[in-house]
Amino acid sequence: MTNTGKVAGKDVVQLYYSAPYTKGGLEKAAVALGAYDKTKELQPGEKQTLKLSFATNDMASYDSQTEEAYVLDEGKYQLKLAKNVHDKGKKLTYEVAKRQVIKEDSATGTTIKNKFEASEAGLTYLSRDDWKGTYPSDKKINDEAPQFVLDDLAKTPTDSKLDMPAFGKDNGLKLSDLKNLAHDDPKWEQFLDQFTKDELINYVVKGAYQTEAIDRLGIPASMLLDGPAGLNSFFKKFKAASFPSENVLAATWSNALGYEMGEVVGKEAKVYGVHGWYAPAVNLHRTAMGGRNFEYFSEDPLLSGKMGAAVIKGAQEQDIIVFMKHFAMNDQEKNARSGLYVWGNEQSIRELHLRPFEIAVKEGKNLGTMSSFSMINGKWAGGNTELLNDVLRDEWGFKGMVSSDAVFGFMHADDAIVAGNDLMLDTMSAPKNIKRIEQAYKADPSGTALGLRTSVHNILYALLQTYLIK
Repeated sequence: MTNTGKVAGKDVVQLYYSAPYTKGGLEKAAVALGAYDKTKELQPGEKQTLKLSFATNDMASYDSQTEEAYVLDEGKYQLKLAKNVHDKGKKLTYEVAKRQVIKEDSATGTTIKNKFEASEAGLTYLSRDDWKGTYPSDKKINDEAPQFVLDDLAKTPTDSKLDMPAFGKDNGLKLSDLKNLAHDDPKWEQFLDQFTKDELINYVVKGAYQTEAIDRLGIPASMLLDGPAGLNSFFKKFKAASFPSENVLAATWSNALGYEMGEVVGKEAKVYGVHGWYAPAVNLHRTAMGGRNFEYFSEDPLLSGKMGAAVIKGAQEQDIIVFMKHFAMNDQEKNARSGLYVWGNEQSIRELHLRPFEIAVKEGKNLGTMSSFSMINGKWAGGNTELLNDVLRDEWGFKGMVSSDAVFGFMHADDAIVAGNDLMLDTMSAPKNIKRIEQAYKADPSGTALGLRTSVHNILYALLQTYLIK
């Protein structure tokens, strides 16, 4: 990069790719972002060499119909180095000699399988091969709920007949005894045996911007605050630094600035005694009318994920928990709090909606995740084990706690605790959720007890990575 102007400045370099596309084959974008970087401030005439790269397998497309895996088709891939997607730039060709099927996650080695097939049932999805025939219109909208959704809503808990965990033992352990231990260290089981059933229930349900203290086990209370553009509180006056919204931050194309913002928020959190930050949001801009676009970085999954990971790194290096959000497909504000069903086929869910979260987890190493309001694959995101356990934890390797995004009538704690949502951000419905868990416990005592225990384990593990207990 050379500054050919008369004043000092910075600029971005973007690397795009276009995969070979066959009509009737896997759907593919005509052009996709593969990598980017930002120069330092260059004086007039000054030069800087930037090196951009991405994994070849990043150009693969998800095949939900045949392989249940990512597929890198053979053929010529066009690369373009430019200032932006519209610029002609410099074009190169990269050839893949042989078709490759990628069946395992690159980070964990876990086998990849379809998890959201129900969302494809009987629906027509947009195809590059047939824009006119597949583009949505009001005439094609069907507002009847699919039968699998009705069946799921009508189901009742049954006894899973698992091994019942212990309650209320005295093993002489305090939370501080587990500091610096791995998530799967055997001492965790001894510590968790000391909880009573009521302590477990109350700990996961009463999570409104906090976790409660349990003095006898050496568990202090923690504070968890919201704020995509800096810390804030809904309940009291709270003065803190305010930052540009996430879409403005993403427009800089500077991961370094994202890191610095996270770092400053993390430092401020420690000053105020805050242990967790509900941000950043890495959902996508799917329409210009999206009600929360100010809270999301961009319409591109790579840019959103990279910027999110940078913010996470900066904040968590200050020993706080960062809750990336809203996992997942929380792209609409209207009716979002009444149980909004969202639909996407497995390919679009994985390549678009989940991709920024995957990058944030693998590169940012976040300790927290916030689930969304959305009903995905017929299930509320916070009660969706395919989303939270199978993909987030098993495929991507996330270790930490998942919190709900508030609690409304369709969001039930008894579903959450067995599906990977650990903490209920509950300000109004705690008594109802306690009652639901008690009822679930009667129907499925071992499954409910193990779910509660797992949730508390995840929460406390995340808190132990902070400055809460030194």
